[in-house]
Amino acid sequence: MRMMETIAIAIACALAACPTWAGTQGKKLVEYGWDRTTTTYVRQNVQEMEKIPLDGVVMTVQNARGDLLGRRVFSRTRFKPEQYRSAIEDLRATEFKRFTDNFIQVLSMPGDVDWFDPEWSAVAHNAACLARVAKKGGCKGIMFDPELYGKVWPWCYTRVPENLRKTRTYEQYRAKVRQRGREFIKAINKEFPDITILALFGMSLPASPMGRGSRVKMETTPYGLLADFYDGIYDAATPRTVFVDGFEFSYKYRKRQQFVEARDTILVKARRVSANPTEFENHVRVGFGVWADFNSGALGWHPEDFTKNYFTPAGLRATLNYALEESDRYVWVYTQRLRWWNGATTTNEYNEALRLAKLGPGPGEPNPLPSWVGATEASKMSGYSDETTFARMRKSMTEIADLPKEGWRFAFDERNTGVAKGYHLEDCNDSSWITAAIGKFWEEQVGIGQYDGRAWYRRVFTAPAVEPGTRVFLAVGAIDDSARVWLNGQFVGEKDIGWDQPYALEITRILRPGQENVLAAQVIDGGGYGGIWKSVKLMAK
Repeated sequence: MRMMETIAIAIACALAACPTWAGTQGKKLVEYGWDRTTTTYVRQNVQEMEKIPLDGVVMTVQNARGDLLGRRVFSRTRFKPEQYRSAIEDLRATEFKRFTDNFIQVLSMPGDVDWFDPEWSAVAHNAACLARVAKKGGCKGIMFDPELYGKVWPWCYTRVPENLRKTRTYEQYRAKVRQRGREFIKAINKEFPDITILALFGMSLPASPMGRGSRVKMETTPYGLLADFYDGIYDAATPRTVFVDGFEFSYKYRKRQQFVEARDTILVKARRVSANPTEFENHVRVGFGVWADFNSGALGWHPEDFTKNYFTPAGLRATLNYALEESDRYVWVYTQRLRWWNGATTTNEYNEALRLAKLGPGPGEPNPLPSWVGATEASKMSGYSDETTFARMRKSMTEIADLPKEGWRFAFDERNTGVAKGYHLEDCNDSSWITAAIGKFWEEQVGIGQYDGRAWYRRVFTAPAVEPGTRVFLAVGAIDDSARVWLNGQFVGEKDIGWDQPYALEITRILRPGQENVLAAQVIDGGGYGGIWKSVKLMAK
């Protein structure tokens, strides 16, 4: 009998230690969108807010001047107690009933403090201050958004100012960033030892096509150093620290299998990127993000006709159910034009979808709106014109040809087998490929639509004659997100400097002036819009 009791206790302890997974019991829906709220707003309106069947909300901490401190964490300016004291008072004075799982907003902005700068300690200090707000205010933890929003890219080594890269190697930066991750979490844990960090993007970001970690050296990737920062967090976090990978890539998912595969990405593929897989397993948990009014910037928001929205109430219920069931605990609900509060534009049907999601997927939406409908036109993007795009290049080079916009051949490459199949070779038979255009996102084009992943463009063109000794470059206006380029079957290069940034690749020795040439590009789109969405030119100097 005593042995049976011992076994029973051991099993109970083991189950208690394991993260929740199957089913929706104990799972939580947390709101974070454009109707984001301050702690003061929540204190004043919590009774009305809690009529929405959510389990928590991400709140911002606002100082007396109206500045949102979550957007100033990664800066040299050290927060002072008087800047966030009122936020703690707000939370302590708020009588939460339904909202049991709340978080405080933290963004990696402005991100303009170099990792080797002694003033970087201000970042850890600031993060600790907001962790203090979360702890003293009874929150579960902080929400961390590492996404690159501005011109400063703290997670990308190749975007470090050249004068700093001359003095320190990529490996030195990796080591320093990992050290900073340890300092970051140690400062946070000092205030909040058992904190939950809800990261909108976890290690799955540097491991993804968008982060590029899965296909090229992390040195050149936009989020390469983010992997080192997270490893630093795993290194030094307390045993009770929980790190939720919020997997923003799931914004538009509508099938259960998508969430099943995403769970594998978070726990298996992302683990391969980590330099500390043991601590990765100890701390990382699966979460998902769902954009309830997906693409509403282009589609608009239609409470009067649900069929015009990407998610109808029935569709949202099903998606949230799949997300909850495949998560370990948290699913965060993002919105733009749909507002649950603070100028609410929601409806009873969408409110009810939140509640019903925990009871089952329901019938779902039999005729879902295609995700590419209402896609933004590339030509309407800021800085689209050739005059703006190539202004800097034209100061040192002369344009000698503008490749045609129409008549390109296009093929999907979901399994990354294009090179093995010879898609880059001159004699590749592309007659069965789709006809597409550049200067547009591929979401705009019939036969392609919404697609995230790898795809190929090919084009035969006749190059103009050039004077002997002239250097010739392939000038690319912008590719979302990046591309590998071949000319006449020879590899030209790979560039990854930003989805909206122009660049030039020298092709002097490969180009056949006055003759036909074959250009091939494998484009990688990690999310959102994709494709060769600006002009491609030949320039000489």
